[in-house]
Amino acid sequence: GALMKACKTYVLSFLMGGFYCAIGQLFLMLWVSVLGPASPYNMAATLLSMGVVGVVLFVAGIHQKLAEKTGWGSILVFNGFACALADTYEGAAAEGGAGKGVLALLDLFLWVVGTGALLAIIVAVAAFFMA
Repeated sequence: GALMKACKTYVLSFLMGGFYCAIGQLFLMLWVSVLGPASPYNMAATLLSMGVVGVVLFVAGIHQKLAEKTGWGSILVFNGFACALADTYEGAAAEGGAGKGVLALLDLFLWVVGTGALLAIIVAVAAFFMA
């Protein structure tokens, strides 16, 4: 019953997360071969590529179907963030037009990036004083 369904979700989440990680690794290998192994842009290009994959999957309706079956496995860091931004825009735009969609998208983006930056600063300060 419920335990079997939970176990199935855990397995599917693990497999979906692994699949996204494999795609990310392939993108990294592609960008290293294109930009060279010493390029400081390899990781940024990989993350951007994963974001594009996330948006394409979201716009096509595939992400939503995968998320129903795989839970958190479909929401890896960058492609999941891109889907969250697309979903936020879509929901707000449906309620109040494109302007409201853009404002909601910017609000989520700034909240996530701002929170991440604040946490990074706190960790950096703590690391400085602990060293």
